[in-house]
Amino acid sequence: MQARAAIASRPPTVRSRSTNDHLFIFGLDGRTAEARRVRDLIAMMVDALGGKESATDEEKSLAREAAFAIASSERTQARILRGEQVDLKEASRLANIAARYRKDVRLRQKAKAGTPKPMGALALHFANPPAREARE
Repeated sequence: MQARAAIASRPPTVRSRSTNDHLFIFGLDGRTAEARRVRDLIAMMVDALGGKESATDEEKSLAREAAFAIASSERTQARILRGEQVDLKEASRLANIAARYRKDVRLRQKAKAGTPKPMGALALHFANPPAREARE
């Protein structure tokens, strides 16, 4: 948290553009369809994590990485549908990586929302033991 405060205390003109704008895609022309898709994915995931003000820098970075992985997987899937030659192992790897990132974002979203983790039957029993009268 101290690092975040230290970065925030520096003027925006001294910070990196990607630090100031979580939707900025370093080194890409933001007008392409792929760049717009990545920005849309980043925005959706940051919103799911509580919004721009609430999401931590780590969560914004996770959203950015997830967006790139998902867009890469989608691009490869589109190539398959167009009938182009694609390394199916690589396509499978990209799809698995994208799925893992989606899962990470969902887990963080649930943790922020305070969604309780599912309990097994034994844990439920000990969390809510039967009344004393029922045990006798």
